[in-house]
Amino acid sequence: MYFNQKSILAADYLRLSREDGDKLESDSIRNQRSLINDFVKQHPDITLVDEYIDDGYSGTNFERPAFKRLLEDVKKKKINCIIVKDLSRLGRNYIETGRYLEKIFPFLGVRFIAITDHYDSAAESDDADQIIVPFKNLINDAYCRDISIKIRSQLDVKRKNGQFIGSFAGYGYQKDPENKNHLIIDEYAAEIVRFIFNLKMGGYSSQRIATKLNEMGVLPPLEYKRSRGMKYNSGFRSGANPKWAVTTVNRILTNELYTGTMVQGKNRKINYKVKECRPVAEENWIRVEKTHEAIIAEEIFQYVQSLLELDTRTAPDEDSVYLFSGFLRCGDCGQNMVKRSTSKKGKRYYYYHCSTYKNGDGCSSHLISEKIVHAVVLEAIQKQIALLVDAENIIRDSGMENYKKTEFDSLEKQLTVLHEEVERYKDLKTRLYQDMLDNIVTREEYHEYNQRFSDKLHNAEEAKRELEKKKEKAVVEGKREHPWIEDFKSYQNITQLDRKAVVTLIDKIIVYGKDRLEIQFKYADEIQEMTEVAQNIREIEEKEGRFKCGA
Repeated sequence: MYFNQKSILAADYLRLSREDGDKLESDSIRNQRSLINDFVKQHPDITLVDEYIDDGYSGTNFERPAFKRLLEDVKKKKINCIIVKDLSRLGRNYIETGRYLEKIFPFLGVRFIAITDHYDSAAESDDADQIIVPFKNLINDAYCRDISIKIRSQLDVKRKNGQFIGSFAGYGYQKDPENKNHLIIDEYAAEIVRFIFNLKMGGYSSQRIATKLNEMGVLPPLEYKRSRGMKYNSGFRSGANPKWAVTTVNRILTNELYTGTMVQGKNRKINYKVKECRPVAEENWIRVEKTHEAIIAEEIFQYVQSLLELDTRTAPDEDSVYLFSGFLRCGDCGQNMVKRSTSKKGKRYYYYHCSTYKNGDGCSSHLISEKIVHAVVLEAIQKQIALLVDAENIIRDSGMENYKKTEFDSLEKQLTVLHEEVERYKDLKTRLYQDMLDNIVTREEYHEYNQRFSDKLHNAEEAKRELEKKKEKAVVEGKREHPWIEDFKSYQNITQLDRKAVVTLIDKIIVYGKDRLEIQFKYADEIQEMTEVAQNIREIEEKEGRFKCGA
């Protein structure tokens, strides 16, 4: 290829990417520039007319702003020579880099020089060059792939250790100035998050929550971050005057981050050459609990998740949903009960009936007055709380507040015994086999005793597994014991139902007829266990003459 020595109009192309592993000082933009300038000084026939820099762009693809601008200037004949420090600065994609060197640059009449690789497309090439240059490109490609794998592995290790690796903390948090991989609470935004959860617990729909925040003039998350000087960009922004939207509110209401749990790895790049991300199956997300201070208690978060699954249609001209919306179920078909109203002598009456019946798909109406539902539910809540408080007082007065710990310790002891039993039968089976080899027992005796030991070993292992399940359950219940008790006791003097009380205390209300209801409370098993413990204490004290009625 022939170039007019007086018309070599060159551009230096500089690229740096930490993602590719370009961490050496020699790869810095400043050192690349210095090397190219020294080279040009030694070649007076070359005139350096412009500089193109892609700082922070990967070499695995050629969608880089400065490189694309460089190609446009080449097509406009402003440049006919490109100089880089080495071939990896042009790119680390073996196929694409080879295409530019062998097809695109020659077609455009561009001379290409890679200084430290001693490559100059204007020089006479020999067979060695035909082999070495593609081989170097292949090495650069492999190096990039290797670095990508290592970086991905390092990031996964950080995720599994509960370290935050995102560029921006979630709304309500900020990066710890002393440790960028740790989150601390942003008090102002955290108050907004708590406000959103409280409104949801109070029966507000997500749309009404968004409207209220906009009326209050609260900046949405994206604009709040920008107001604090962050160069934050998001695909969720829309319009010149961004507002809170239902999607924004729901993202906050479903974000486990607020419970102190770090959830990362929801998306993953296809590979080191394709930067597009694909969603990862939820079971493969990386969850680590208690990595940072919680803004929302776990119980409240779970209540809200259950609310989001309910029928939460907002009542007309009201800020909140109907009191029992999503909680009433038909006792026969299991479908939702729907609210209706009727007028009689100038008064409006409200009632519920089965949605299956309403749609003409069978079942019966299961008609019931809202007034009756309200009265029965209120009375049931009062009785349930009274029962719970009574049981708690009996347990506390007996000095057995830690009955969960007592149960846990008992399970631990039983597991130790069973573990020893399992090991003993394993040892007996081994010794029995040796006795047969030593002719101490016959083969028939060996099979007979071995079957007995195998049966006993199987039974011991089954019992051990069951106890381990009970132990695991006891650990979980022990952790959540106090919060749910306090939730119930906070309504100890309840005289009027509201949406928050229904959401906090009740799981579902099953309607069998106009005067037949079944109310399923949250933590029903735990309450039953407490009442049984209290009943046992009472019976023991009555036998010993220590229990006093009304005490």
